[in-house]
Amino acid sequence: MSLRSRIRGLLFVGLTIFFSSGFPLTASAADTAEEAEAQQARTSVLSLRNLGGATRFTAPVNNVAALRRTMSQARVQRDLGTVLEKAGLTSVRGEVLKALTEGMVSETSLPMGTHFEWMALRRGGRRADIVQNVRWDGRRPLEGFQFIVDDLKETYTFFVPKICGNLSLVSREPSREAARRAEEARKAEEARKAEEARKAEAARAAAAEAARKAEEARKAEEARKAEEARKAEEARKAEEARKAEEARRAEEARKAEADRLAAEERALRVRPFIAGYFGKQQRQYEGDDPAGLGVRRSDNTVSAFGNQLVGLKGGVALRMTPHWTFNPAIGVGFNLDESDRTSAFADAEVAYVFSRGVSLGTGVTMWDFTHSDYFTLGWIGTAGVPIWRSEPKKHQLDFSVEWRQFFDRMSDPDVNYQFWGGLRYMFK
Repeated sequence: MSLRSRIRGLLFVGLTIFFSSGFPLTASAADTAEEAEAQQARTSVLSLRNLGGATRFTAPVNNVAALRRTMSQARVQRDLGTVLEKAGLTSVRGEVLKALTEGMVSETSLPMGTHFEWMALRRGGRRADIVQNVRWDGRRPLEGFQFIVDDLKETYTFFVPKICGNLSLVSREPSREAARRAEEARKAEEARKAEEARKAEAARAAAAEAARKAEEARKAEEARKAEEARKAEEARKAEEARKAEEARRAEEARKAEADRLAAEERALRVRPFIAGYFGKQQRQYEGDDPAGLGVRRSDNTVSAFGNQLVGLKGGVALRMTPHWTFNPAIGVGFNLDESDRTSAFADAEVAYVFSRGVSLGTGVTMWDFTHSDYFTLGWIGTAGVPIWRSEPKKHQLDFSVEWRQFFDRMSDPDVNYQFWGGLRYMFK
């Protein structure tokens, strides 16, 4: 072998060892991005041991806040679009930018030997580009941020190293979300088929039972005809007895249904209820001037006061017709301003209930019957709107308002009234 051939062989072995050992993706004079591309052309996988320098995509992003600020810059977003276009992933540009600018990432580290489909970088410190088929062979795990984008065609796992901001594609695979939805659809289809099979089996069993009963009836009819042939009169009586039995059973069935409906009607005929209210009363009397005496002040007016009230009320709704109810009730209006003016009251109300459960009522009220000096009769007007209903138990929760216009001091109705609103719970 000639000396020239030996030197050529040694140079080939040396270059092979150099490029297979990997080199840092930095801006050193001996190791540029162009050399990385040259090595990638000669080998199947580009080995990376260092990141940063002039080829880094952004300044270091050491936390999620820094990542969001950096990736929200217009220039960086424009270059990210260029990178995704070079990678053929323009269809997921919006999802990638949203994840980066809104911080929808998870902080993690990738072990040595992690393979990347491609990694973004800058050539000459400015131009955005990608390098494909790379592997991290650094001395320690690569720290950064990971996020996933799924467009129902493929699932893309992206990674951004903290040290350089180089957006990278770790992997792409058939869409996990599409697979999950397909699996759910498959299970739903299996459940549907199982249900159809169950219904078909139930229909078959019902048909078999009907056939059995039909056959029994046919045999019974044959026996009846045979008996008629033998003894016509007895057959006639037997037929009359059979028809009488059928009529009796039909009557029993009709009565049972009527009893059921009547029981349901009875259950709703008497409906206890409780209610809680918040409102006020306006009364026109003084401590030394009980309502009705008409003592006036020097300005020719009678003292009036208004108090805030919290009310509790209980009663029963008695159904008189499908729409009309009589609702007697008693309750207490707790006076929040003057506790000694707390009022006990009783109501006798007739209400009309519309088809949707809304009710309007009117009647008379006995207000403050525990204080004989302040007691007054009055008119009551009510309204109720259902806000919740239990069909199995027939319970119902209404928003309810009540207005009372007192009969004493009717010459001044604008200062002798009471109103409040709250919730009313009606039992079955």
